[in-house]
Amino acid sequence: MSKRFTKIICLNVAVVAALGVAAAYGCGGYYGGRPLSGDISGTVVQGTNGGFAVEKGGYVYFINGIESNEAVNDYGKPEKGAIYRISKKDLSDHNYASVDCVAPVVAYTADYNAGLFIYGDYVYYGTPSTAKSSDGSVLNENLDMKRTKLDGTETMKNAYVQFPSNEYEYRYVEEGGTVYLMYVASEEKLYEEATAVKNLHSYNTVTGTDTVLAYNVDTVIFDSADKTNPRVYYTMNVKNYGADANFGYNQVYTVKADATEDKFANVKFDEIIDGWNGDEDDAARDRYINCGDLVFDGIGLADVLKNNNAGTPFNYDATGKIHNELSLTYSLANYQNETLFYTRTSSNNDGKYLFSVSDGKITDKNAVERNADSDDAILTDGSAADGYKYIFDGSNKLKLVLIQEEDGITVNKVSANGKLQQKPVGGDNYYYIVRSTATILFTEENYLYYSVSGGNGYTFNRINYAAENKDVYGRMPEDDEVDEYTSVKLLDLDANTEWFMPEIISGQLLFSSETDKMTSYNYVMAFDLRKDRTDGVLMSNSDIYALNKKYEGISEIFEKYDDKDKYDEKIYANLSGALKYAFYTGDEAYIKELAALCNADVKEKDKEADDVYSEKTLALVADFIKPAADNDWKDYTGVAKVNGSDVYANRREYYYGVLGKMTERDSEGYIDALKAEYLQSEPVNDKTWWEGLSTGAKVGFVIGMCACGLIVLGGAAVLTVFIIRRKKNKRPVYRKKINVDTTDDKNIDVYSDENNGNE
Repeated sequence: MSKRFTKIICLNVAVVAALGVAAAYGCGGYYGGRPLSGDISGTVVQGTNGGFAVEKGGYVYFINGIESNEAVNDYGKPEKGAIYRISKKDLSDHNYASVDCVAPVVAYTADYNAGLFIYGDYVYYGTPSTAKSSDGSVLNENLDMKRTKLDGTETMKNAYVQFPSNEYEYRYVEEGGTVYLMYVASEEKLYEEATAVKNLHSYNTVTGTDTVLAYNVDTVIFDSADKTNPRVYYTMNVKNYGADANFGYNQVYTVKADATEDKFANVKFDEIIDGWNGDEDDAARDRYINCGDLVFDGIGLADVLKNNNAGTPFNYDATGKIHNELSLTYSLANYQNETLFYTRTSSNNDGKYLFSVSDGKITDKNAVERNADSDDAILTDGSAADGYKYIFDGSNKLKLVLIQEEDGITVNKVSANGKLQQKPVGGDNYYYIVRSTATILFTEENYLYYSVSGGNGYTFNRINYAAENKDVYGRMPEDDEVDEYTSVKLLDLDANTEWFMPEIISGQLLFSSETDKMTSYNYVMAFDLRKDRTDGVLMSNSDIYALNKKYEGISEIFEKYDDKDKYDEKIYANLSGALKYAFYTGDEAYIKELAALCNADVKEKDKEADDVYSEKTLALVADFIKPAADNDWKDYTGVAKVNGSDVYANRREYYYGVLGKMTERDSEGYIDALKAEYLQSEPVNDKTWWEGLSTGAKVGFVIGMCACGLIVLGGAAVLTVFIIRRKKNKRPVYRKKINVDTTDDKNIDVYSDENNGNE
């Protein structure tokens, strides 16, 4: 075994020790929860793995809202932020509260590109550590990487890997039937004397082996569309050890999670690299480990000449045909659909040309010749290419990109020559589809979902981006008629901007709520996008437009009631607030109870005072609760079953609701906040119990107490006579005399009776 290979093994062991890596088996085992009923088999729906909700078999597994890493995370305590499931049937039927807790721990990460991953019968995730430091503080900035069985019976006590920061980039991936945890350790110092660098790791969850795939990397890019892809790309600088500085170019590599062989394990660096400092560099400071395959090598003829007509050990056949005169620097923009998009600059030109290469073309070792000509560029200016939304056709070829411009969103189509169009925007292949400042959220089928300003978080707007004719965009709805190329708003939905991107699961839009009245709670909410809410077909833009108009109509009726000329405050006391409270809760009973309390309170103080809640107010609340053809809510008589109850179309819950379980504290806080905003406070009774009684009640109380006193006195007399008679007929009981020696044992209880006073 070579000295080099021995050092790699040692490095793996050191990494395990440094990061607190522990296999689940034999290191504390599992917490055993009560098994959940139901079939946990089935396949994961493609594209759902890695988000906050994953669809597998008959269930959707999801994170139950946003919870802080500072929350109590002892097993069994968390509800908010824990991993729950809902059956697809219950989700379809809007039984949003019919959920089961799978893992009662906080699922958390600051890398919102990686959430829950399901492989086989287990869900894999990150959770804040519950370990404590020497001073007793919880190390919740650390992240424990764990798994739980989907039936809730097995949750790891110890972690596969413990990250010293919750901001690590990672993916759980599967290769050859084995689940690997790939992660990027930023500022990692494996030995005390080493320099802190960024390293790419792969942890085998079966064997517990942690492998450094590449040491001292620059940029790592995971698949942005398929988060289960075990292949990643990364860049590395090439160092001139003689000058103790980097050369003026870099390299692009790719590696898969199951790689274990360092391609440079047998290179004798101290013999071939001028400036390599033997044991010091090899042991700690400037080690070089790389299990990946070289994709692009930016070395140019100028670099070869500077290096005495030779490359470095990190170049493959650098002395052969050099494709480019000048050195090149690569930047990675995006990786998806087996295609890497990248930009490059030369040593005398900082213009970023945009190129692409597919996984299948990386088959030979000559990465120098693989460097593309500038004529092969997709775009001459790809400076913003890392923000493009790349759209592929059915044959896995790039079709177009969606670009977030300063003043809108554009479509840039790939032309017949395989290139994107250059700025400025214009022509049939590069045009605006959204004409206001907007943020791209995600795409689904041919729809673009995007956000505009004005909400509490991300708002939701939708437009079909795949029109053949650019002239169909930008038109305003006419006579309430819209088509797929008209932008429509999705109600008043708002999503949290600092969590996972919203997802469409089983036809329902799931998002962490920042909607009005829910901004303090951040649970997942569900908006059913299915047409008629029963089939698998999504609503058209026309359907959404009509639904939005209907929803906005509720506010318009509320505004009508705010007209004080028509609805005088004395006659319709506190009408607006009562209706809005009913809109969010549907709780007519509490409004009636509150009205009785408030009205009684003011009448007691002043018999001539107006009611706090008038009869007319209560009548209109009753109309709202049950819309009918003869009241103002005749257009809202539609009914939907939500959590097993009938909900009319003038209630918010009819349109969207909380998915999962709110904690008791949050649920009460939500209702209390609505009461405080829309309703009068319950009257405070600051009297003593006696002062609170009416005159008649006081008289009745005095008479009653007198009668009770006579009864008690009479009963006592009868009881006395009975006791005296009974004693005459009963023999006395004598206590047995106790002999106590107090000279020896002062601990004896001299008042005890071993027979408890009985013979």
